[in-house]
Amino acid sequence: MKQKKTAAAVIAAMLAGFAAAKAPEIDPALVDTLVAQIMQQADRHAEQSQKPDGQAIRNDAVRRLQTLEVLKNRALKEGLDKDKDVQNRFKIAEASFYAEEYVRFLERSETVSEDELHKFYEQQIRMIKLQQVSFATEEEARQAQQLLLKGLSFEGLMKRYPNDEQAFDGFIMAQQLPEPLASQFAAMNRGDVTRDPVKLGERYYLFKLSEVGKNPDAQPFELVRNQLEQGLRQEKARLKIDALLEENGVKP
Repeated sequence: MKQKKTAAAVIAAMLAGFAAAKAPEIDPALVDTLVAQIMQQADRHAEQSQKPDGQAIRNDAVRRLQTLEVLKNRALKEGLDKDKDVQNRFKIAEASFYAEEYVRFLERSETVSEDELHKFYEQQIRMIKLQQVSFATEEEARQAQQLLLKGLSFEGLMKRYPNDEQAFDGFIMAQQLPEPLASQFAAMNRGDVTRDPVKLGERYYLFKLSEVGKNPDAQPFELVRNQLEQGLRQEKARLKIDALLEENGVKP
């Protein structure tokens, strides 16, 4: 009988210990930040008919942060912060986090005028036709350029250096071309020829912009204005990032 009472007392003490366990306190500012992130994600799915429950979201945010805190503390207790591989992966994650935040900062900081938006819209709906000749080496391509400078037409150059790809005569979306082609053709007008040979794969190309048109299926400017503004902000940020990388010896 005494043994049963002792066992019961031990179990009761254990249960009391469990009941006394208290979840970690979470800084309300952290909860606010996580709730804001969750709400932003919900805004991206605005088509959902059911409105999010604010209190339920906050309760869930608290539980998630408490879970992270408990697991983090146990990881530190186990000494994972002393593990070199863990330290390296943490540094990579930290660098990635700040890099992404800097990109967002640039995008928020950029100003966009109405005139810039209309020009950007025209770029997005621009369609072009290209003529091309290709060569095995850059030297051959530059020799062909000299023929153009001496008066040979681009069509004549195509006849002199034919290839199967020249049969394509359709319009293409200029913005869907890979770099550096997209940027090069954006600055060209009808009849212009690329100033320098363009290396694609193992060959060198000269291109002529033969026709310019507009996408007949493009949505009106006013319907896509918000997307255009976001896209232009991203484009401006990308150009600044490319310049920053080059300043620091990194090829974009």
